[in-house]
Amino acid sequence: MISKRIFTIVNLCIVTSGAVLAVGCGGTHDASVHGTVTLDGTNLTSGIVAFYPAAGGPAAYAYIDEDGEYVVRTGREAGLPSGDYGISVTANEPTTSAARADGGPPPPGKMITPAWYRSKDTSGLSRTVEPGNNEINLELTSQPPAGLNPRRG
Repeated sequence: MISKRIFTIVNLCIVTSGAVLAVGCGGTHDASVHGTVTLDGTNLTSGIVAFYPAAGGPAAYAYIDEDGEYVVRTGREAGLPSGDYGISVTANEPTTSAARADGGPPPPGKMITPAWYRSKDTSGLSRTVEPGNNEINLELTSQPPAGLNPRRG
């Protein structure tokens, strides 16, 4: 009787362990990215960082928090596939306007990041994301990347 009970407990443990391993805790991506975003040496306190895979596929995004830090997600999942990425960063000042007269949302605040950082094609930012945990600090400047002549407005 005891041996049958032990057999049942051992089987239950094996099934439970298998279920835990099948669900996992790391998601489907083999890499994670976090870091800090600065502009001219000062942490940004809001904004969005986007990682665009060079090989194609969905972009991964992160919100910049009040400390200038970000953690990348792909859709609802933490992390992203390893590989080469183009990066864009967009940050606006908080809006000071109320809702528009037509009931729409208030306009965004003034851009903090220079215009060239809004696109992966002009930002001059690209990185290789390795499998595992990656710290990628983005040090932005008010000066355009070499070879870029931004429009003066």
